Amino acid sequence: MRILVNASVCRVGGGVQASTAFIRKALRQRGDYQWKFAVSSGVKKNLGDVAELKRSNIEEIPVSPSQLIGGGRKSRTRLAQIEASFAPDVVFTVFGPAYMRFRAPHACGFGDGWVTHPSVLAYSVLSPLQRLRFSAASHWKRMHLARADFYCVESIVAQKALAKILNFSKKRVEVISNSYSEAFAGRKESVSSRQKDDIFRVLTIANPYPHKNLPIIPRVADTLRRVDAQRTYRFIVTLPEKGKEVGRFWKEAKRLRVESMIENIGCLRLDECPKWYAMADSVYLPTLLETFSATYPEAMQMNRPIITTDLDFAHDICGDAALFHDPLSAEDAARQIRKLVEDRQLYKDLVARGRTRLARFPAPDEKFAMQLAWLEKVAHLGRSDE
Repeated sequence: MRILVNASVCRVGGGVQASTAFIRKALRQRGDYQWKFAVSSGVKKNLGDVAELKRSNIEEIPVSPSQLIGGGRKSRTRLAQIEASFAPDVVFTVFGPAYMRFRAPHACGFGDGWVTHPSVLAYSVLSPLQRLRFSAASHWKRMHLARADFYCVESIVAQKALAKILNFSKKRVEVISNSYSEAFAGRKESVSSRQKDDIFRVLTIANPYPHKNLPIIPRVADTLRRVDAQRTYRFIVTLPEKGKEVGRFWKEAKRLRVESMIENIGCLRLDECPKWYAMADSVYLPTLLETFSATYPEAMQMNRPIITTDLDFAHDICGDAALFHDPLSAEDAARQIRKLVEDRQLYKDLVARGRTRLARFPAPDEKFAMQLAWLEKVAHLGRSDE
């Protein structure tokens, strides 16, 4: 079977990590499969040496096909040319929409909560202009999603919502749960007993999208400094150098004078992430909107307790393996972090529950096998007539 993998839309964040993980698996796949990969610059960078070793199968698409004109139009034209020359049995857009129609049966992954299940809470942190932009972008994505034949999402909530939005049967939407990537497979980190320098490290691996709610972190740091001055806390973040949300984050940190409590390690490649989980004492994700963040199972795999927002999607994924806080309350978040520091048994219990919870999610090999079986089914079913 000939499979064209379209990872040209994924530029940053979880989409890049998911695309990288899938492509690495595909390149090692044995059997009657032929692959062609169209990737973004971000995905190619994360592939590293793999891209060099398999250069003939991997082509970089420098500009996102989502751009309406200019470079976007050229990218869509190039993708059509790649499909015509490769003649795939199925096209797999890892995370869409693809912003174009393919001739072969098109399987499209999707994981944008702003489209499938937006919340009033997530919109509340946006400016009026941002609300308008996000609403328009969601409408634009819905229009282009309808061009695919079959879809894959990471939760039942997203499956029901997408089928309703696009007005078709749920049979066209597969649910394959997210999980930790192969970079974390086989890692057996010890349960942290605090670093020797007596600093409690709180790790947040997240791209600075507005719904990630990252500007709350300086406020949490300020609260901890005031209510627990005898201890030292350090928040580790993965921010790029520039960007509106990055500016908001550092403006808040400067206002509260907590820059010294925050360490920015910059954007990480997928293979760099496990090292930072191992160095951390806990993982914090203040997100307001998710379909399924891989941060949760990654933390569980690395034996790190989780603090996150008290929202339905977080409870669905974490169950009893996390501490939850009022999503907009820095004071409540600080209280939960202090619990981990002060209650060693709670710390160990959360880690143990995380290991138990992890069994609910597919291991990397299992997830890839599920994805491959779904692509075979799509190729067999052909173009949808719905």
